[in-house]
Amino acid sequence: MKTGESATRATTRDRLAAASLWLPVVILSVTATLWSRRLPAELPVEWLGNEGGAFRSTAVFSGITGTFALFAAVAGIIALAGVAATIRPWLVLVAGMVGGSATAAWLVAAGFGLAGEPMPASAVPWMVALVLAAASYGVVPYLLSSRQRRVRLGDAAAGVPLGVGEAGAWFTTIRVRVFGVFAAVSTLAAAVIAVLLVPRDAVGASAAIVALLLVAAGFLVFSRLRVSVDHRGLRVVSSLFRFPIAHVELNRIVSARSAELRAAEWGGWGYRVMPGRTAIVVSGRRGILVERDNGTHFAVTVPNPDLPVALLTTLVSR
Repeated sequence: MKTGESATRATTRDRLAAASLWLPVVILSVTATLWSRRLPAELPVEWLGNEGGAFRSTAVFSGITGTFALFAAVAGIIALAGVAATIRPWLVLVAGMVGGSATAAWLVAAGFGLAGEPMPASAVPWMVALVLAAASYGVVPYLLSSRQRRVRLGDAAAGVPLGVGEAGAWFTTIRVRVFGVFAAVSTLAAAVIAVLLVPRDAVGASAAIVALLLVAAGFLVFSRLRVSVDHRGLRVVSSLFRFPIAHVELNRIVSARSAELRAAEWGGWGYRVMPGRTAIVVSGRRGILVERDNGTHFAVTVPNPDLPVALLTTLVSR
């Protein structure tokens, strides 16, 4: 089984998957350039769910769809980072879906704009279906990306030798740069919507801005974490916002061991809640896994978990 750096390093297949995400950007950019003089000032967009006969500025619509396609391509670059190894196939899948849908939306609107006639109501369902079908482009980078093997639990660690009356403590700070990037992208998207769409649809655009800012805040919460082990048990605190995220008290821990953790097996990145187990998966592939006295499990990814696991084993046995 691959371990360490070799398990997270992007392969040639991963780089091909990331490169494929730029195809929607190229198609959208080339067509927008070639058709710029032939397209009308406004495009029909009633098929996007607006009221019949709705039109939108060609420049604005190409900018919106182009931004989504570009964000998807940038997500492919982020997927090549080592910290994204555990969710790399799923990240490029979602990015491909976004890029494909955005490009299809542009091509449909631009096509009717070139035709110089409004879209008939009977064609609206077909056009929506076409845009949704374009989301299947995400399968291309997904199939191109490499796969990691299933991970396994490590053996229970031996305890740390502590004398009578001695106390032990361990802590580490985890920085997840990719979450910071996602927070910045979400904030940028909110800014783009504020500039382009608020004048046209104040209520809908404002709701989208609030949602994007909440997403950005969520990414920031998990972009820097402090994980500690001491007489209080296992604690995880957001370093940026200074509030506790998780705490497993020492008297509730039955056992602790190191574990090979995959985001896909724990429901994704961030704070994940599943039947009988919860986890904070933010970086790397290894972490601390503890069993509570009620039979449930809690896990958190940390670099080099053997020492904190050994310390927990000693503290629990006292």
